[in-house]
Amino acid sequence: MSYQPPLPPGPGPGPGAGYGPGPHAYYGQPTQGAPPPYGAHPAYLGMPSPAPQSTGLNPWIAGLIGVICGGVLTVIGMTVIPMILFGFLLGGPMGDEGFMEGPHSVTVAADGSVSGVALADALEDGEWYEDMTCPNTATVATDVTTICEGTDGFADLRVVVVFRGTDGRFGTADLFE
Repeated sequence: MSYQPPLPPGPGPGPGAGYGPGPHAYYGQPTQGAPPPYGAHPAYLGMPSPAPQSTGLNPWIAGLIGVICGGVLTVIGMTVIPMILFGFLLGGPMGDEGFMEGPHSVTVAADGSVSGVALADALEDGEWYEDMTCPNTATVATDVTTICEGTDGFADLRVVVVFRGTDGRFGTADLFE
């Protein structure tokens, strides 16, 4: 047995308010029959604590995965969610009439037809289309469609004209080439 120096007296019950012999005269050394210090069970008093278990994932890899996931969620949060919110709250790019612009109108002849020149002039009256050429439309009715060609000032395009009744109202959608 090797020599161990005695520990200083500790606070605890006993004569001299913690000094001298008592059930806890020295830290960690209870007298016989006294309860173990700090509520520890005597069977575990000399046992070392177990080492923490490894999860198997490198902390640098886990950090990189977190950065990538955070970036993806940020892009979704800053682009997709506002598009959805503004689409529902403000009508979005489609509004009430889908992707078609309008309503525009053109004069319908007595026989229910529209000349290509009149339709091209009606398209050019707006601020988007230039140099339009349209075919003659034999009968104007709901969902009758014709395609005109022209430019928007920068690029050649085709314009889909969809009539919305027999009175000459129509909407347009651009088809860029």
